[in-house]
Amino acid sequence: MTTAEDLLLIVTDPGSGKAQLDSMKADPVIGGAHLLDLVTAGRLSLDGQGRRARVVVSSHTPVGDPVLDQAFARIRNRGRQTPQNAVTRLGKQGRKHVYAALVAKRQMQQRPAKALGIFPLSRYDVVDTARRNDLVNRVRASLLHDQPADAETGPLIGLLAAADLTKLLVDKSERKLAKQRAKVIAEGDWASEGVRKAIQAAQSAVTAGIMVAATAGAAGSS
Repeated sequence: MTTAEDLLLIVTDPGSGKAQLDSMKADPVIGGAHLLDLVTAGRLSLDGQGRRARVVVSSHTPVGDPVLDQAFARIRNRGRQTPQNAVTRLGKQGRKHVYAALVAKRQMQQRPAKALGIFPLSRYDVVDTARRNDLVNRVRASLLHDQPADAETGPLIGLLAAADLTKLLVDKSERKLAKQRAKVIAEGDWASEGVRKAIQAAQSAVTAGIMVAATAGAAGSS
């Protein structure tokens, strides 16, 4: 399972089948997840710190995952680029592609539905509830009970925090603690230096991407 697949698994409401990752946030968040997985796989790396950080290609070899390789193909010949540009390209139509991968892996099942009883759309029922429950419980344990993060939960928490989505997994009274804890986890020592730099870059890129999408949406509706 990729980080993007696990992310969609836990932010999809198991009762309604509705994605709680809206269209404004979807592409940046999925792009951030792909960036982290490609860094972990040794295909990308981060050169520099802070605003000077640039995404560079370390290897052109395919990863072996269809969705990741499709995303990787969009940036691997572009040279050095900012994390925001990389995340934008990596996440293009990300939610659609990752849901298709989850259906193919029988983690989810797609079913037709209608908005307002008229407009066709898709809902995704969680098939692998055991994995979803395990991920949610582990993320909650890290956010609320100081359980150390690991290579699966650490990136998820970093991305959820960047998109202000940790609130989906905790009660209202726990949100402040979860938000504070997520920041500590993203900077923690559970990850290698390369992955930690990638998480920080991905968080900044996701936040910037969401702001750009929100601005564009507001301009389009005015």
